[in-house]
Amino acid sequence: MSSQPSAAAVTSGPDPFALLDLPARYDLELATIEARFREKSRALHPDRFAGAPAAERARALVAARALNDAYQVVRRPQRRAEALLARAGLTIGDHERLDPEFLTEILELREELAEARLAGRVDEVGRLAATMAARRRALEDGLTARFAAGDAAALELARRDLITLRYVMRYLEECDAVLDERE
Repeated sequence: MSSQPSAAAVTSGPDPFALLDLPARYDLELATIEARFREKSRALHPDRFAGAPAAERARALVAARALNDAYQVVRRPQRRAEALLARAGLTIGDHERLDPEFLTEILELREELAEARLAGRVDEVGRLAATMAARRRALEDGLTARFAAGDAAALELARRDLITLRYVMRYLEECDAVLDERE
C-alpha cells in the first residue's frame, strides 16, 4: 500500500492555498509556489523570534509547521489535485472502484515487471518505467484541463484520473525499487 495520504488527510487543517497566499488552482507553476513559500517562511524563521517570549516562539513554530505542510501539499501535483477536489467536496477513499480493464492492465504490467526483475532485465524495467512515467504526465496534464473546466462532470473525471494516478505512482515506485536494487 502506498504511503500517500488520503484526500481527507491532505486537507485537514488550514487551507494550504490560503496559507501560501496562492489561488486555489491546479495549474500553478512550481517556481511561483517555491517563491511564495520562501517569502512566507522568511517571516516565520526562528531567528526572527529568538528574543520573543516562549508563547510567541511556539506560535511561530506552529505557523511554520503549517506553512511547511501546506507547501508539501501544493508543490506536488497529485496532492494539490486531491486538495482541490476536497475543497469541492469530493474525496478519494482507499477502496475506490476502477475500470476492470485498467485493473487487468495494471496486473499484467506488474507481472511483466516481476518477470523482468527476476530475470535481471534492467533495461526492460527502465522501458516499463519510462512508459508509465509518460502515462503519469498525460494524466497530470489532463488534470489541468479538468480543473480549468471546474464543472461537476470535469471534477468527477479528475477524481477518476487521480485514482488511476495512484496506481500509476505505485507502479513507478515498484520500478524505482527494482532499479535501485541494481545500482
